Parts: sequence; structure tokens; C-alpha cells
Amino acid sequence: MLEAAEDRKRRTCNEFNPKTINRYGFSIPTGTSSSKNPSVTLSREREQKWFEMLRSWDNVMSNDYRRVKARCRKGIPHSLRAAAWRALCGGANLQQQNMGRFEELASQSSSWNETIEKDLHRTYKMHELFAEEGGMGQIEMQRVLCAYSVYNTKVGYCQGMSSIAGILLMLMPAEQAFWCLVSILDKYLPGYYSDGLLAIQLDGKVMESIVQSINPDITTFLEEMGLQSTFYSVEWFMCVYTRTLPWETVLRVWDMFLCEGVKVLIKVGVTVLLLAFNDKEVRDSCESFDKAIKYLKYKLPNELLEEDFFVGKMLSLDISEKKLKDAHMEQLAKLKELFG
Repeated sequence: MLEAAEDRKRRTCNEFNPKTINRYGFSIPTGTSSSKNPSVTLSREREQKWFEMLRSWDNVMSNDYRRVKARCRKGIPHSLRAAAWRALCGGANLQQQNMGRFEELASQSSSWNETIEKDLHRTYKMHELFAEEGGMGQIEMQRVLCAYSVYNTKVGYCQGMSSIAGILLMLMPAEQAFWCLVSILDKYLPGYYSDGLLAIQLDGKVMESIVQSINPDITTFLEEMGLQSTFYSVEWFMCVYTRTLPWETVLRVWDMFLCEGVKVLIKVGVTVLLLAFNDKEVRDSCESFDKAIKYLKYKLPNELLEEDFFVGKMLSLDISEKKLKDAHMEQLAKLKELFG
């Protein structure tokens, strides 16, 4: 079990090998099995359902959102993910309302250009689109991020944005990716990239509160280890789990996130913590902060994070809208008292 998890960790350290590319564009270690392929019949059935739904999107969203949510939870066919994500987040509408604006923004000088350029070389190095230094993928990512920093000067640029821009660029052209990025950062994640990261701190506290209500033993363990949520949830939330989970699971999380909103990120975090530390033997083996954080970040067995198993566990959790809202209000009051 641990060997599989270590493979996941080593994968980020290997050199890009164009001869071992999986279906998502990532180079995988020689001898490692690629991602599973769904049955052709099931894929075609789901594609047809999504194609029909996208043809009458506004009507479906207005009158049958529950059907959209159910299908997002099952996973969007990869062949239609770009179109579905653009529709779900509103990026398609934003682009239509702002024709020509992206090129105008991308042509302007950004004070964040040098910072963004440094981060390009650290983002998705094992993906074929971004592996080449100065290649088209890196150029397009820089254009998208610089354009956003000009579009929203109050926020500018923050490192986690490159992971979000990158996953969008894997699926769609730069202009489409830009407007999806605008929607995600401004509508889904407001305050996530502001000074102090207060919105992320708040959602991390909400996540901790939910974990405590489900399994107090895990909360006690994390407190004893000094493992506050800021040590792991900042990367989780800022990068929307793109640096945390296997890629198939990342895509499933994004399908739900773009449909249901930021509460999905909190539920995913709760699921990771429950799967990581529910076993007392695991907690006992992590007798220090270093061992606990390394296990959480690098050594979780792959089978616990496999897409169908992980999503099934997440959806089985008893986390109601009311429970999330109550936890949010409680933690918000505490933060206001702390920071004034």
C-alpha cells in the first residue's frame, strides 16, 4: 500500500518522458500502469446525456439542477469536460459578454510578470503541455495569469493560481481558460488569494469543526501533533486539490466543485482527514508532527484516493447544508473575535 503512495510522490521528481504519457497528458514512470479507461458503452451513454443537456443548458439549470448535480457527481465524460466546465462556472457566458477583452488584457504590461514567470517552471512539469521551458503551454499560462492580474488589480497574482490556470489550459484554449479562471477566482473563491488568506483560514476551521463532529479522536490526535489545518489546507484549497489527489480524482472533484461550489472543497478535506487518520494504528504510528504531516501529504495509500472509492466515501458523509452553515457561522464569529 505504501509503495503505491510512494510512486505518487516520486512521479513529481522524475524527468518528463514523452514515451510514457497517460490519457491526461502526464508522463508516468516506466512500468506504471496508466489510468483506467471506462467502458466504451458507458462512455457513449454518458456523452449523449451530457451532449443533450448542454444543448439546452439554461433550461436544464433552471428547471432540473438536481439532474445536473447527480451527473456531475457521477463524473463528466472527459471528452465534454471543457464544454461542461465552461457552462457550469459561467466562463462561456463571460467570454460571450466580453468579446476581444482577453486579448486586450493580455497585451498590457503586468507588474506581476516576473513573479508569474518564475512559477511557470514549477507548475505541472510532468505534463506534456508544460514540460518544455518556454514552450507554448508556458507561454499561454503566462498570458492567462498576466491578463488576470491586469483584470483584477486588487488581487493581482498568487502562486496557487497557476495550478488552476494549468488544469483549465489542459482542456481548452487560452481565452476560454481565462474567463473560467475569472469566474472561479471571483465567484467561487473570493478572498482565497487576499492578504492573510482569511477565507482559506475560515474554511479550514470549518473543515476541522466537521471532522470533530464526526470523529473527535482525529481532532484530538491532530491537536496533540500540533497539526493545524493551515499546515495542509492552504495548498489543498488554493490549488483546488490539483497537487494532492490522483488526477482522475482531481477531475471528479472539479466536476462537483464547479457544480456545487466551495462546500465541495471542505467535504473533500474532511474525507482526506477521515481516510488518513481514522485507523488508530495509523495514528499511533505517526508519533510526531513530521511523521503525521508526511503521511498526510505523501504516504496515503493510492486505493484510498482512487476516484470511485474516494468520491463514494465523500458523498456518504452526513454533512448537511445546515451543518455546514452552522459551522461556518460559528467559525466566522471566532475569527472576528480573534482579528477584530
